[in-house]
Amino acid sequence: MRRGRRPALGGSPIPDEVYDERYNRCGRARAMTVFTPVWPLLGVPITKAVFVFARRSTRKPGSIQELSFIHFARWGLVRQIPQLGQPKERLRQPLFMFESNYNGSFEQYIDAFAHILTRGMTLFWGTSYGFPRPKPVTRFKEYIRANEFVVQHYYSAYPAASSTMVVSALGFRGGLDELRRLASSLEPGEFAVRYRELLKASQAPT
Repeated sequence: MRRGRRPALGGSPIPDEVYDERYNRCGRARAMTVFTPVWPLLGVPITKAVFVFARRSTRKPGSIQELSFIHFARWGLVRQIPQLGQPKERLRQPLFMFESNYNGSFEQYIDAFAHILTRGMTLFWGTSYGFPRPKPVTRFKEYIRANEFVVQHYYSAYPAASSTMVVSALGFRGGLDELRRLASSLEPGEFAVRYRELLKASQAPT
């Protein structure tokens, strides 16, 4: 399909590169950057209150731990453009910024957010114009697509590994270092037993 022909919320075209999984990607990792316009008056204080609530909530174990394929996610309010070679500009329309790195496809990512963090997504995007709510998820995906931007540069330190794989490798390293330290004092059979136990433990779900 030609550039700009894909439909979006309200009939606005979405560039083809937003749909193309080759963009915003480095190996297994994918970037997402979304800007949505916020209500100018009540939207800003409500969104700030949601940020405070979110910071307190994420300190406790909960459904966010189920989304282990997410490297990180952050939200913010953009109210002015800093001076970067051009005059500083204060926006008349505040923008809600969502930025994230994750493994998997766009479809899987939004499906997980919509079904696991339904309330959270409603709170975060509830003050943005045109927000259709997370469910039904098709409309939510269209909304995110319509407001997603393609990054100019994206880099991943471990492109061949997912976030779960990296966490597992870090956990495995401690046991491997300990086994290496003891290796010279172990009989071959005992070393083999300990090595198999280490491998078995490293393959447990994380």
